[in-house]
Amino acid sequence: MNNKRYISSLKELYQIIDSFISECNEPCGLIYNVCDYENNNLMPSLGRSNRKNLRRVEQDLLSTVRIYGGHSLHSHDINDWLLMCLAKKQGFPTRLLEWSDNLVNALWALCHSQSKDCINITKAIDFERVSDFFTPCGVEKTQIFHVADCDKQEQRKDKWYSIHPFKEGCNDAIQPLYDEQGYSNGLVSVHVLPSAKVNLIKELISMNVLNEPTEYNEETLVDLKNESHVDGNKVMGKDGSNIELQVNTHNRTLEQYGRKYHQDFDFD
Repeated sequence: MNNKRYISSLKELYQIIDSFISECNEPCGLIYNVCDYENNNLMPSLGRSNRKNLRRVEQDLLSTVRIYGGHSLHSHDINDWLLMCLAKKQGFPTRLLEWSDNLVNALWALCHSQSKDCINITKAIDFERVSDFFTPCGVEKTQIFHVADCDKQEQRKDKWYSIHPFKEGCNDAIQPLYDEQGYSNGLVSVHVLPSAKVNLIKELISMNVLNEPTEYNEETLVDLKNESHVDGNKVMGKDGSNIELQVNTHNRTLEQYGRKYHQDFDFD
């Protein structure tokens, strides 16, 4: 990824975007990913794991989410696509990489983050509805889809995911975006220095571009590189390896015969 730019103002950012759009031969939508540039976060979180046989790890994760995350859904609504979205929302490692089609939301999130300093911009090529895909395992090249098409309870309408395929003939490697030929040639990385964030926030406010509440909330992901940050919840994989998981539990009240019970206690 050599198209790295630096900005200190909104004007410079819009100039980059205008130049990017002018290079497109046909109308295209742009999507934005906020990340830490130095950590090369254009690799989905599952791909940053040091695990072997990522296909099996993914299936174990989806099974876990089906059991513990599907209680509020109707059984006919649950499929692997939805389970992957729920897993991503809960902070599990997945092959999904989050994007936004709202530049203001992405820039606002970047400027309010202490760890993120970069916006990646790419064209939403090969966009398809999830229903047009076969299964997540059948994805042979990077695909982009609108999350609300898959998760009907998703409230953020600007949210997109790119799903990245397993490398051909390999069970423990995932194709990163910067190795995907269709995207790498048109990928632009915009680096924002910490000293410029305050000025950008002031510009956003003064230009009244925040006339609608921003919907972009930075999600807490499991850091698979730093085991000390993992909450300690573990699932044993079929190959005997421990998979560290972090589950955001919600307090639920169970009721039977007019009596209320806590979700962590059994009742007859």
